[in-house]
Amino acid sequence: MDNLINKKIENFSIISLLGKGGMGVVYKAYDEKLNRYVAIKVLNAPNVKNSNKMIERFKIEARNHAQLIHQNIVTVYGFIEFESQFGIVMEYVDGESLEKVIFRNHHLHIFDVIFIMNQLLDGIGYAHSKGFIHRDIKPSNIIVNSEGVVKIMDFGISKSVEGESDLSQTSARIGTIYYMSPEQIKGKNVNKVSDIYSIGCTIYDMLTGRPPFDSKNEFEVMEAQLKENPAVLSTFLPTIPPGLDDIISKLLKKNRDERYQTCSEVKEDIQQFDKILRTSEANYFNEKKVRKILSKKKSIFSFIVFIILFFVLVVLVFFQVKEFMVFKGYKVFEQHSISTLFETESKIKLSNIKNIVLPTKNNLNSILTDGSNFLIVGDSATILNKVPDSTNWNLEQLDGKIKLSDFWKFSNGNEIFIGDRSSFVFGFNGNRQWYSILQKNHYLSNIAFFNDDFGIIVGSNGLILISKDGGKKWNEVESDTKELLFDVHFIDENNAFVAGFNGTILKTIDGGENWTKLNTNTTKYLKSIDFYGELGICVGGNGTILRTLDGGKNWESLAEITKRPLNKIKFIDKKNAIIIGNNGTILLSSDSGKNWNSVESKYFENWNDISIAPNGKIYIVGSNGKLIELEKGEE
Repeated sequence: MDNLINKKIENFSIISLLGKGGMGVVYKAYDEKLNRYVAIKVLNAPNVKNSNKMIERFKIEARNHAQLIHQNIVTVYGFIEFESQFGIVMEYVDGESLEKVIFRNHHLHIFDVIFIMNQLLDGIGYAHSKGFIHRDIKPSNIIVNSEGVVKIMDFGISKSVEGESDLSQTSARIGTIYYMSPEQIKGKNVNKVSDIYSIGCTIYDMLTGRPPFDSKNEFEVMEAQLKENPAVLSTFLPTIPPGLDDIISKLLKKNRDERYQTCSEVKEDIQQFDKILRTSEANYFNEKKVRKILSKKKSIFSFIVFIILFFVLVVLVFFQVKEFMVFKGYKVFEQHSISTLFETESKIKLSNIKNIVLPTKNNLNSILTDGSNFLIVGDSATILNKVPDSTNWNLEQLDGKIKLSDFWKFSNGNEIFIGDRSSFVFGFNGNRQWYSILQKNHYLSNIAFFNDDFGIIVGSNGLILISKDGGKKWNEVESDTKELLFDVHFIDENNAFVAGFNGTILKTIDGGENWTKLNTNTTKYLKSIDFYGELGICVGGNGTILRTLDGGKNWESLAEITKRPLNKIKFIDKKNAIIIGNNGTILLSSDSGKNWNSVESKYFENWNDISIAPNGKIYIVGSNGKLIELEKGEE
């Protein structure tokens, strides 16, 4: 049917092919009568020749769609017949599908999602009010035009609740399985609430970059839609307020009676969530603005004090230098280098921050380096490595839909990579092989080994896995929690700590066989934990910093330094430690974690992991493929 290009049908000049689907081919055309571009959907020739039923269904699509006049629904202008072929003339939308937008950005910002969903709910709600059910809502059927207006298309399988008989037959499971409601999969009659389930799947896809159930096996997806609950959004987006998880959970209820019953109900809750979210953001930026004003006043005062002190200092220096020269005190400098006189082990400063350009823009989640060899992992199963004396980075992407969260490199060179959807990759002699170590999908957050044999993996739903043979075999142990666990830290072969959601810190004293939950007096999520002897620090959401001096028996919450999420804590030595977090946050402490100072930099990425090389250089990875090098100076 590509031969229609450059042809003229009635008053329409066919310009180009826009896309192909199961029922037809869509062309871009120019309406010479009304001087406008249009889209024409032409029924596939085999359907015309072999099925009167398909032709009738195609005509019904045109009639149904033409009744829906709404700013968020692609408008149908008319129906044409030519040379035994049939076509629907529609509004041409200059934009791209939501599917492509998600693919290009990996996932969308929460405010973009809310903006799109409000329009989608308006359009589908309008169709429902006119008695029509879409039955195939998915990102590829949603177009976002160049002005940000959402347009819903492809009502080709829409069903009139009170109109013509449903020629497409509900038992045929019309729709796309990744976004299909349980009742559609079972072949039962669908209603408005079935569309609402599909909207829930679409929101989930926008926020995470993947539908709720994303197996490559179609049967597994269908089984999951019927029987399983998807991973909660906080698994992928820990900083998202819990209200959004509640909305998604209600949208995706297996029992349709437990779901939202109308689009207006969904929109009401999303708008309420939006208000809470924007209030939180406004509070943060107002606080930042106040700090800026106070800082400006403080700067003026400081400048005046500086001028006064400068003149006092000039006078003092003059007399001191005069006395120094008279008594030849400078001779003492012959015994020492100038630099050694200013060395101290009690404090650190960062003398330089260097950006290292990488061949990827994917989010990077974990790094290990000795200053010469680098290994980094991230989203889209990204693996980056660099060897000494090489100026080039080796980039691998094992699977575009997998997020690698962490890895472990053994002394013999073997590697283990973990991530979402229970992803587990074992690297041996340069070859990497996917393995299945769990029957259900989990988000695997962190992996650590005490030695080349004993290791622990933590993840979603309170998951703790233990290996005693170098990662070849893993056994799940009872953690006594269902919270998402983020980080694990070994003290010795018997003692280890795990940090997680809802203020969770777990401790084992028997090599991981049994775990006890400690009292932290916080419900904030805890993302990272590190120890130096009995001294321990744990960091997490809303700038939370917890500190212990007795090996984790008691934890104190430090005064709030920032409201930004903190993602990693690392001790450099007993006195010095570094914390990284979102929006470019870097904090340093030179007094064993009692007090923290913010490092100003020009970067605003969300930092995810730290590696400290033997030469003292600090390497940090984060969002947008960012890697920076921090040189440790002396103060």
